[in-house]
This record gives sequence, C-alpha cells and structure tokens, in this order.
Amino acid sequence: MTAKGKSDIRLGRLELEIMNAVWDRGDATVQQVKDALAPRRKRAYSTILTMMRKLEEKGFLEHETQGRAYVYRAKVPRREVRRGLLGQLVDRLFDGSPGLLVTSLVEEEMIDGEELREIERLIRKGGKEK
Repeated sequence: MTAKGKSDIRLGRLELEIMNAVWDRGDATVQQVKDALAPRRKRAYSTILTMMRKLEEKGFLEHETQGRAYVYRAKVPRREVRRGLLGQLVDRLFDGSPGLLVTSLVEEEMIDGEELREIERLIRKGGKEK
C-alpha cells in the first residue's frame, strides 16, 4: 500500500476505535477487537466483522488465516493516521494554522501545564522528537 495523504484518510468513530484496538494489540481477531471495545461500546460480532472487512478494503488492515480465524493487523501506522486526521482538522477548523490549533487548546484550557511544558520542549528541540 502506498502512503496515504492527509485527504485520503477517512475513518468514522467506530473504525478508529477498531484501529486503536488492533494497534494496541499488534494483531487481533474480530472477537478480540469486540472484547476490547466492550467496556465502552456493546457491538454485535457481525458489526465488528463488517467494519474490519471494510477497513481491509480501504487498505487500513490486512489479515492472515490462523486455523479457522482471521487475524488482522494494521497496514497503516497509527502515527500516519494521526498525522492525516490532524492535518484535516487543522485545514478544516483552523484555516491551515497549527498555531491557531495550539492557541485554541490553551485558551480553552484543554492543555495543562505539564503538556504545555512538553510542547515548549519539543519546539526548542525543533520538533525532531520520535
């Protein structure tokens, strides 16, 4: 799969929750994803299966067969999806200005002092943190 551009990443809330469950585990069956989502959201096995198949069609997941089960793993790294979704957010809500995003987070008190110090540290380092 080629790298997705920020405009190519389209994930709904449930799709993103499924991807997070797979990223957290490294690989997962449909049942394992269903179990991981259960504390927050009760979904039928068939719903999770359908969504995971769609994510595979979109190029976000791939699977291999182990016995009778499909074991899924992410084809797209979490960081790439975050970058794409964040880029869309900045473009759509903040006129393409990352600074306006950060200013809004600070003004709305959505960043605490420790997080702000970490941002300042990253800025001083030139943002070259991995």
